[in-house]
Amino acid sequence: MLFLLFLIIIVNNSNIFCLLLKYPIENGTENPKLLVENWKENVVYLIRYPRISSLPDLDVNCFKLEIWLKLKEIQFYRINNQFKLGSPQNGQVPFIQFNGDFIEGMENIINKLKHLGKPLAENENEKKVEEIVDNILFPYVFPL
Repeated sequence: MLFLLFLIIIVNNSNIFCLLLKYPIENGTENPKLLVENWKENVVYLIRYPRISSLPDLDVNCFKLEIWLKLKEIQFYRINNQFKLGSPQNGQVPFIQFNGDFIEGMENIINKLKHLGKPLAENENEKKVEEIVDNILFPYVFPL
């Protein structure tokens, strides 16, 4: 009975299937179809797990990546993956579409987007704070 109710809710909510039917991604394909076909230059499209708008992300990588993008003042759009989509290469979440390419893994994303946005450490004190956050806060507060 519960399964039928769940099935009825899913069928009635076409948003869940809309993204999958419109933009199917198969893992391991060399040229996967872009999620955003009319993408803009130097705009990041962040594909992440769904979340409640009044709460922060429960996924630590999504949370850290969104904070980093906001601190750097990089223009980005959030795309909800409905718990279905993973990156085309390895199925990881979060991943981004940037200038027509898919980039997965938080370290790879940050390395690829370093040149965009404002510099985070403009003077010596800010560099020390950034170093403390990178070396102490992230490894111990967000262990992965």
